[in-house]
Amino acid sequence: MSGLLYSIGEVSRITGLTVKALRLYQEKGLLEPSRVDASSGYRYYTEHDISLAHTVRALRDLKLSLEEIHGVLTQLGQGVSLAEQLARVRSRLAEEAASARRAVLALDTLLENQARAETYLRAPPPLVERWLPPVRVAVHRARGRYSDASVFFPRLFAACGPHVAGAPFCLFHEAEYREDDADQSWCVPLPPGATPEGVAILELPEVQAVTLAHAGPPHSVGPSWARLFAHLHGKERTPCVPLRETYLRVDSAQGVSWRSELALSWEANPT
Repeated sequence: MSGLLYSIGEVSRITGLTVKALRLYQEKGLLEPSRVDASSGYRYYTEHDISLAHTVRALRDLKLSLEEIHGVLTQLGQGVSLAEQLARVRSRLAEEAASARRAVLALDTLLENQARAETYLRAPPPLVERWLPPVRVAVHRARGRYSDASVFFPRLFAACGPHVAGAPFCLFHEAEYREDDADQSWCVPLPPGATPEGVAILELPEVQAVTLAHAGPPHSVGPSWARLFAHLHGKERTPCVPLRETYLRVDSAQGVSWRSELALSWEANPT
């Protein structure tokens, strides 16, 4: 064999990898010494092996698993450049970092909601049973995400123009929470007799409901709905749809200053 040969101790010193690590990498098929003395078992490495050892260490510093490193070295042997593979690793790490940032933001939101929930439990807003008056509305009903409100409310406001006569609200036609196919109606109140063009018009009848003022972003509304359902169940009343959420104040950031009124009606007693 031509070229210089280096002992495992020398390679350890050159690469900064321990002898134990070099033996492990041989065991895992990552870094085979070019020569093993049959009588002594001593391992000897070429300069190419040392270059490969530097690559393995660099990949380990990137937190790649031994299995992932094996894949990189295999592709190197198949002619795929290290730069191309590192670009893919970088893309994956960037996505993982973005995912971690999203997780941190979600955790921050959870902590904020926990603090808000504790405040809420210390001084919860009152429940009020009252009649919701009949109202004429411009309406768009569809299945979709709850965030679709940011699309349909502006369209309704644009179509209604000066005819808008109150705070917008949403009717949820199912009691259950749905991710992507919630059946909901986005409603904008109109004065009696108003007929703006290009929108459907609906007359909502008077209905008796228990209502609750809610403060906080949309995703924090669960405990408020829980109080409304518990109130009706405690009075042996059967909640019915649609549920109604009227948006009294909306912000475009994290929704911290959102204010809404939730209304839950119940089935009328048979007469």
